[in-house]
Amino acid sequence: MNKIGVHFGYFNRDWNTDFIKRIEQVKKIGLDILEVAPAPLLALTKFQRDEIAAAAKANDIELTFSVGLSANQDLASEDEEIRKNGIKFTTDTFQIMSEMGGKTYSGVDIAAWNKTFMEGITDKSATWERSISAVKEIMQVAEDKGITFAVEVVNRYESSLVNTAEEAVKYVDEVGSPNCKILLDTYHMNIEEDSFAGAIKLVGNRLGHFHVGESNRRPPCENGKMPWNEITNVLKEIDYQGAIVMEPFIKMGGEVGRDIKVWRDISEGASESEMEQLLADAAMMLRKKMQR
Repeated sequence: MNKIGVHFGYFNRDWNTDFIKRIEQVKKIGLDILEVAPAPLLALTKFQRDEIAAAAKANDIELTFSVGLSANQDLASEDEEIRKNGIKFTTDTFQIMSEMGGKTYSGVDIAAWNKTFMEGITDKSATWERSISAVKEIMQVAEDKGITFAVEVVNRYESSLVNTAEEAVKYVDEVGSPNCKILLDTYHMNIEEDSFAGAIKLVGNRLGHFHVGESNRRPPCENGKMPWNEITNVLKEIDYQGAIVMEPFIKMGGEVGRDIKVWRDISEGASESEMEQLLADAAMMLRKKMQR
């Protein structure tokens, strides 16, 4: 059975949080995974990270890592120093992942998040090649540490580099590492793909991580817009055994609301306990549909 989890930002207005509290919270809800961001963890001491890792182990919660590289960490930048910053940030994250027992790294990890071309272009090959070169260097460390590096396919408004499953397949094949996989996300697929099933089948055994959410970033829902039967059936068809992580964002305010661009209360005033119930219901639906 696929492990089911949630991104920690669902409960937060800012990217810093009490990770131990969130671990205990997702355990109570009945989830298997808490997806975390590297930057706030890198800012902690090793002792603090060890405490978080111990709490995850005690609660049988897997920690997966998801990033949105900043403009000064852009692996596709023309500036070599910026690319070096991105490589160092990524490999530093791999080190703390190894210390904390993490094995999956994903997100907008091959270029800067929320940064797109500022003029009309017809050729992005130079940007593509710079990113590929940086990621090939990173993959040497990922392979050494046994970490899966999953390239997220995101919509055109958040990145210019890889917007479709077809582009992602080309990208990871050019990187050429067994540890370089693909992350598909239903929110982004809804914008960019012609077919959910077609995109998932195209990626096939390159699929290393999977994000789910409704088209308005609510948690998955039986009565939502997304074709969950189609999505889960094709995941089973390709024998996807990996994690399914919910990445909903439904509260205004703070760094999270700003970065995700939540400009209304999508939760409709939901309390924290009501938000927890939305996740519990979503997890139950996903587990039922993923039964083989």
